Order: sequence, then structure tokens, then C-alpha cells
Amino acid sequence: MSSEVLFFSGAAVVLLAGGVLLGRMLANRRRVELLPLMGALVASVIVLTVMTGPLGARSLAMALAALLWGAVLLATVMLVRRSRPRLAIVVGVVGGVIAIHAAVITFVVARFSATEAPREYALLWLPAAMTGAVKNLGEPGSGVETPLWVRMSQDAGLLPLLVVLLSGFALSYVVRMGVLARPPAST
Repeated sequence: MSSEVLFFSGAAVVLLAGGVLLGRMLANRRRVELLPLMGALVASVIVLTVMTGPLGARSLAMALAALLWGAVLLATVMLVRRSRPRLAIVVGVVGGVIAIHAAVITFVVARFSATEAPREYALLWLPAAMTGAVKNLGEPGSGVETPLWVRMSQDAGLLPLLVVLLSGFALSYVVRMGVLARPPAST
């Protein structure tokens, strides 16, 4: 594994841990309603990703990816709120991974044609765009100077890292709020 892959993998883990800690801290201090929280997170992803890149087809792909990420994460958060603490963590992790993958897959499907980015490699797009760990994505080799994984990571920009950070934040916040809202167990 190259040092570049390790660096970006480490950065994703650090961002996720930072988001989780931030969510726990905010849950201890403030109570924010779920819909405004999710709306603010989706809006921040859209604004930050659109502002940091060229406008046009990329902006539409970013907005669609952020909206789908928000919808999947909202469904996950609603399930987490109704679960017991240990089950909530499992549901949150699985739902968070699905939300993050859904955002990247939506972005790539909206941004690249099926010949540029073969759809059967969709589950590899996140590690390819975030870390460059996957380089063979089935794209046609002739006539393309820049590999697909490089074009995806350049076009996606902050999207993968933002959704990792904010997914960890939102799920940690909701799990912690659920723990704080439960009455203490009597012995």
C-alpha cells in the first residue's frame, strides 16, 4: 500500500473520529432538533462542495449526491433514535457507510457516463475517489489520458471527506442524545 493511500485513509479516520467527538460534545451541551440538524448538514455539504469546484454539471452532481446522502442519513438517524444503545451503534455504522457510499455513487453516476465509469465497479468508487487505493475501475484504456480514479477524486473534491466527517458527527450526536434521554437503570 502506498504512502499516499495510507495518508488519505488516516485522514478519513481522523475526520471520522473528530466528527464523532464533536457530536458527543454537542449532545452533552445542546439539544438540537433532528430536521434542522440534518438540513444544516446537507446545506453545508452542498455549499462547501459547490464553492470549492467549478460550476456546471459538477454542481448538479454534488447537489444530488448531498441530497441523497442526507436522505439516507436521515433514515438511519431515525432508526438509531428508536434503537437501544448497542444496536443503535451497529445501525449507525452500517447506515453511515451506506449513506457515504450512496453519496459517492450518486455523484459518479450523475457526473460520468456509463462508458467512462462502468457501473459494475460502483462499490469501488469510494475507496478510489478518497484514497486512490483502487486504480482498476474497468474504464476503457484507450484515448483517456487521466485515469478514472484521478478524475473522480479531482471532481469529487471535498465530498467524500465531508460526508465521512458529518456522518460521524450526526450519528454520534443522535446516539449520545438517546443515551442522555434514557432514565438511569435501577439496580
